[in-house]
Parts: sequence; C-alpha cells; structure tokens
Amino acid sequence: MDISLLKRTAMQSVALMLAVITLSYALQQYHAVIISASNMEASETSINSEAEKEASDTDLINTEQADVGAGGNGLLPSVSIPELKGPAILKLMKGINPEMLKQLGDKYLVIKKPSGVNTTYHLEDLYITKSIKITLTGLHAEDMTSEMIGRANKEESFAGESKYTETIIPDPDTTDDSDDSEIVRDYGNDIVHGIIITHALNDEQKNYSAELLIQLDDVYVHTMYEDEAYYYIDLKDPKDVYDKILVIDAGHGGKDAGALSQGEKYYEKNINLDILLNLKELLDKEDIKVYYTRTGDDKVFLKPREELANAVDCDFFISIHCNASVASWPNGTEIYYYDTETKGVKNKDLAKLFLDEITKATPLKKREIVKKVKDEIYILKKAEVPAILIEVGYVTNNNDMKYLSGKENRKEVAQGIYNAIREAYERFQSEDDRQ
Repeated sequence: MDISLLKRTAMQSVALMLAVITLSYALQQYHAVIISASNMEASETSINSEAEKEASDTDLINTEQADVGAGGNGLLPSVSIPELKGPAILKLMKGINPEMLKQLGDKYLVIKKPSGVNTTYHLEDLYITKSIKITLTGLHAEDMTSEMIGRANKEESFAGESKYTETIIPDPDTTDDSDDSEIVRDYGNDIVHGIIITHALNDEQKNYSAELLIQLDDVYVHTMYEDEAYYYIDLKDPKDVYDKILVIDAGHGGKDAGALSQGEKYYEKNINLDILLNLKELLDKEDIKVYYTRTGDDKVFLKPREELANAVDCDFFISIHCNASVASWPNGTEIYYYDTETKGVKNKDLAKLFLDEITKATPLKKREIVKKVKDEIYILKKAEVPAILIEVGYVTNNNDMKYLSGKENRKEVAQGIYNAIREAYERFQSEDDRQ
C-alpha cells in the first residue's frame, strides 16, 4: 500500500472531523443567542406592561386627586370614579343605598342579605342580655358571616367581629390570696360586643336558615328596613321613643326556687311569675312600655335585672317577691326600699303608695315599709331609678299561703300593683311629663 496515500487520507479525515466540530459549536452559539434575545424581549415586554400599569394607576390616582382636591378642576378631567361621600359605612360596606341611611339615626346596623329566594327574617329583642336575635330563612347555603354585619355609631363605622382590649381590675375588698379581680373589656365606640352565627338545614324545604345573635352595648328600640341588598336596623334610646317606661321583675326563677312553703308544696318563683303575668294583662292595655325581667321559668341573675332598669332609665322599677320566716306566725305584706331620691321621687313615698294600694285590693295584713341600709338587696341598692321590692305575703304562713295559692287571689294582688302604678304616674310625674 502506498504510504503517502494513507497519510493523505488520514489528514483529510482529521480535517473533516475538525470542520464538523467547528460547525457544531457555531450552531450552539447561534441558538444561545436566539434564546437570550427571546428572553430579553419577553423581559422588556413585561417591564413595559408593568410600566403601563403603573402609569395607568398613577393616572387613576391623579384623577381622583383632581376630583377630590380641585373639585374636578385638577390636571386631569373628572371621570366616573367619584369619591364616596356621606356616612363612613358607605366605604366599608359596598352596595348600601345612601337614601336608606337618611331614615336612620346616629346608631344602626346594616346586614348584607345572603343568597336565597324569598328570604324572610324575624327579629327578637332579648333586652335582658342587651341582644337581638335575627333568624333568616330561605338561604341557598351556609353563607352568612360576621363580615356581612356592619354598624355605625355617629361618624364611626365597623364590620365583622368586634375588637376589644382587656383590663384587669382587682377587687379592693379582697384581703386574702383569692383572685376576685374583674376583667373589663373596652370595645371603643363599637356598639356590637359580640356576634354568634349558626346555620341549620331545612331538610323538607332543602334550604338553610341562619340565626344571628348580636350582643349590643345597650338596650335599644329597633326599627327594621330593607332593600334588595341589605337589612337596616335603626337603634334608638327607649327614652326617645316612649313617654312612660316600667321595668317589672318577678323574683327568682329557673333553678332558683326562692322561698318554699311548709311542706315545700309551693315555690315562691311560681307565685311571683303568675302575679307578673296577671299584671302584664292589665298593663298591656295601657300606653306604657314595660320591660319584664322574665315571663317564663327562667334563671335570671341579679345584675342583668338592675342593669335593665338603669339602661332603659325607667320611671319605676318594681320587683315582686314573697316572704319567708323560720317561724310560722309572721304574715302580711311589706315593701322594701332604700331611702334615696331619684327623678324627684323618694323611694319611701313610692313604697307607702304600693303598700296602701295592695292591701286595699287584698285581705292580706298591712305590715310596714322597711328601710334597708346595708347591701342586702342588690337590685335595689344598684338601681339608679325609683325602685321598690314588694313582699306580697309569707309563704311560710298558712293563712297567707292559702290565699296566695288561689289563682283569682293572685289576680287581686296584680290589680293592687296595677292600681299603685297608675297612681304613681299621677302623683309623681309632672304635668309636662304626662303630656
């Protein structure tokens, strides 16, 4: 074989291989340049898009500033994005009709309607706990949330769960190591102090109901309105609505039976309640707003009773009880009071009036009015309104208990209390107050 031919062939193969390698490297570099250029173009497009958006946002801000600050005479002309004017709640809760708000006072609730067809509502005033319960029916789903509940207090508005701060106040009368401190919550100017929402499925109708339990900061008179999007609840002070206000209290209730008759056949709580219900039938015919601490066999603590009387600033706070003694001989009617005067009414005079009228209407013995000086009767001591506690008779006395056990007799007691209430308005309220 020719040696020179072999050398020439080998050199050609090496040259060909180098050419292939060079061409491959060039193609790779060209592809990298294309990718880099493509990425740069995409980056520039993104940057331009962000710049356009920023410029658009700036234009919107400038437009709003021109509308608000210069009354439409700014650098840019007015456009259809006006500032929301009027109550602050318009900004907080979207879709509220400003015309509806004109019907409301300084304090009100707005509740966004849930999705549903033929949705209905029922409002219940739970004034003894400063709460309202709203039941909505006909909902498509469990879609009620606290964010759908807004409220206004003059110029301030709130929505959703209530926010508060807590302060621990130690009891100054505590001398031992026991922790009797009180935790006080400050909700600021928010009139809502708690929201509980529960849903239920109506299997028959295949829809949902929602129960809204809303705790308020005070006792109010509620007036409800609605439009297509919202429920509106106006909140007014009872004194701004009613000329005459009473609070009638039936002592004890629930697990608290009160005094027991001999043989424990009769419970004081039941006698108190029946007298109140008979009195209610009489008062329902009068032009008087009456708040009752209970109208059923419910356990009501002492503090909510006196707080109700003070919250509604009632004209008279009347608490109905029966007496008891370790001895069986004490009998008759007596009235407890603290020797104070509020609203121009002396509790002593009020007690005398009720004792007179009750013993006129019943055969029960007329005992006396009893001035209290210690803190033994909480609801009277804390009352900031004219207040008395009636001890109708002794359940531990056979004669008194025989009378009190009669249904018609309890109606007589109610009639005596009713007569005293009417006389109290005539005697203690001025002519201006009665007009």
